Amino acid sequence: MQALKKRLLISLVLILSSAGYAGAQYGLSRDCQILDRLEEPIWHVYTGYLTKEDVRDSDTGDFGIMELGANTGLLYYRTEGGELDVRAGFDTMYFTRSGGISLPTQVTAARADADFVMRFEDGYALRLKAEPGIYSDLRDLGWRDFFVPFALSGIRTVSPDVSVEAGIAFFPGFDRLADPRMLMRWELDDAVLLDAGYPGSRIMFRPFLNWGFMAGFEIQQFMEYRLKRSDVRRSLAYDETRFYIGVEHVIADHLQLMLEAGRVVNRSMDFRRGEKVDLDDAYYVRVGIGGLL
Repeated sequence: MQALKKRLLISLVLILSSAGYAGAQYGLSRDCQILDRLEEPIWHVYTGYLTKEDVRDSDTGDFGIMELGANTGLLYYRTEGGELDVRAGFDTMYFTRSGGISLPTQVTAARADADFVMRFEDGYALRLKAEPGIYSDLRDLGWRDFFVPFALSGIRTVSPDVSVEAGIAFFPGFDRLADPRMLMRWELDDAVLLDAGYPGSRIMFRPFLNWGFMAGFEIQQFMEYRLKRSDVRRSLAYDETRFYIGVEHVIADHLQLMLEAGRVVNRSMDFRRGEKVDLDDAYYVRVGIGGLL
C-alpha cells in the first residue's frame, strides 16, 4: 500500500508540473507525438491464443486461453473547448478448461472508449479518458457488471520529436483502485519510434512504407470481471506481463495485417473473495486485421 501511495504521489506531481495551465488561455498546441500521430488503426479485429499451462501448486489444473476482440472509431468532434474521440469495442478471453479452480467459460470487457482532450498554449494538454462498459463473465447480467474506469493525465509537447504524458488511472468498484500512467514518445527518426513508460513500452521500426516491426512489453494488473451471482468469489482479476515482437504489413489501400508473438510471465488469477493462484508462464500468438481509414 505504501508503494502504491508513493507511485500515486509521484504521478500527481508529474501531472501538476507537466500540464499546468501556466496562466495561458486556450489555444492549439503544436503537433504532438502522442495526440496527433496516428499509430493505431481506425478499426481492428484480432484473435489470439495463450498456450495451455499449469496452475502452480496443483497436480490437476491447467488451461489455455483463446482471445477475441474488436474495436472501432465511432465519433470525433472538435470545438473550441476541446476534442472528443469516441470508440467502442470488446475483448474476450475464453478459457479452454476450468484449470482446477472453477474458471468461468469466458470473461469479457465490452465498453466504450471516450477520450476528451483540452489543449493549451506552449504544447500543454489535459486528457480525460473513460471506458464505461460491462466487465463480466456475461452470466446474470445487471448493473453490478457495469463499471467506469477512467484516467486523468497531463501531456507536454517537449519538441516536434518528443512528447510526454503522466497521469493516474482509477478503477471504481474494482478491488484495486488506482495505478499510475506514464509515457514518453520519441520519434528518433522517420523510421524509428520509441514509446517508453508504464504500464508498457515498445519500439517501432518502419524501414519500408508498407512494413513495420516492433518489440516491447505490457503489464496488465487491473482488469477485473464480475462473476455470476451464485459465485461467492464475486470477481476475477487476471494479471500478466507480456514481452512480444510483432510485424505490421499494409496489404491494400488502408488495410493492414498484424502478427504478434511472445512470452507471458507473472501470471495469476485473483478472486476477490477467494484465493490468489499463480500460473506457469506461457507463450502466445495474436493475429489481426485493421483499417487505416
